[in-house]
Amino acid sequence: MAIDTAVMTHRQRMLAAMRGEPTDQIPWAPRMDLWYTALRARGTVPDRFAGMNTAQIADELGVGCHAVRADYTLPRPPEDLALRGFGFDNHPDHPYRIELRKLPIEFSHEDGHYQTTIHAPAGEVTTSLWMTKQMSSDGITLPFVEKYPICSIDDLEPVAQVFEHMEVIPTPDAYTTFHERIGERGLAVACGSLTAAPIHLMLHDLSAMEEFYLLYHEQKEAMLQTAKRMEPLFDAILDALVACDAEAVFWGANYDRDTTWPPFFEEQIIPWLRRVSDRVHAAGKLLVTHTDGENRGLMHMYSRCGFDVGESLCPAPMTSCTLAELREGFGPDITLWGGIPAVALLDDTMDEPAFEAYMNELFDHLGTGARLILGVSDNVPPDVNLTRLERIQQWIDAFGPVQP
Repeated sequence: MAIDTAVMTHRQRMLAAMRGEPTDQIPWAPRMDLWYTALRARGTVPDRFAGMNTAQIADELGVGCHAVRADYTLPRPPEDLALRGFGFDNHPDHPYRIELRKLPIEFSHEDGHYQTTIHAPAGEVTTSLWMTKQMSSDGITLPFVEKYPICSIDDLEPVAQVFEHMEVIPTPDAYTTFHERIGERGLAVACGSLTAAPIHLMLHDLSAMEEFYLLYHEQKEAMLQTAKRMEPLFDAILDALVACDAEAVFWGANYDRDTTWPPFFEEQIIPWLRRVSDRVHAAGKLLVTHTDGENRGLMHMYSRCGFDVGESLCPAPMTSCTLAELREGFGPDITLWGGIPAVALLDDTMDEPAFEAYMNELFDHLGTGARLILGVSDNVPPDVNLTRLERIQQWIDAFGPVQP
């Protein structure tokens, strides 16, 4: 079939790449929100970007808008972080909110410190978070954890009770506003759970990693029983996600060969991603998941997960796999989003000749360019050489149309 060389919008181009269809060029959608929030905290936003949101920044750069989950340049009240210590933060762009019902809760915030205490029948659960000015100037948008809710086996029951009192409140109109704000500038990917499964949430957000590994080894059945009691909340999030009018939805993040080691990934994460993908596909939507870690040792299992897009892909030299290896390892039916390592855009880690050589080699090994949305690993770093970022379009133009 002859390719239609008519100019596509960024949204059309990204959707076509996710579906394995022809495009007029390789989609290009770097994540700019963390770059912007860092420079805003430093007081060094270039005049040409002053006062912009992510969609407007993308317009100025002439790139697709990376609109995965939400626009984190937008202000929001501290209360939206009241449950962040339990792995959930509310945002006005999300298709749902999570609220605690029928349990006393105390939330305080002062000088970058956030503390939440919930009085469950089995005991008090407290989380503490912190955000410094330096973290903001580095582009960090979510506070770090000082105290996790699960520190020992004794914490499992009260934490389970907290999750049993969380309620998902669908907010489809909030997502629609997000979708309309992005428009044809990019693809507004609706936000689901940041972790793929309840047990993954326990690893990623509810306990320190060392504590999780010890408990999972010594008290695995108790951990799995607690995770089981969290499943209704995950199912309710999924219900809200498939009910919104998004073409693509986000579920799960931060897989890595070491932290989500292969046997754990196979046993605990694949079933949930498959469960989510079945629901999402039945609703006529595409599933995006955040594959930003070390994928060697995991990517041979990704075809069994059912997701359509591996987003925030980080290649060598930041991980062990080249983009060509990742494209082969993910298989022919998964679209990759990312592929340009952030270090390639930093003057202090890659000089100009090395940058040009890297980009030439990357494009030389793209094959047809099918099922690819170019982006900058996880995000564009604050100290980026912006000229290099803008020059990437030259390689895209030279590559030409994509015919799978």
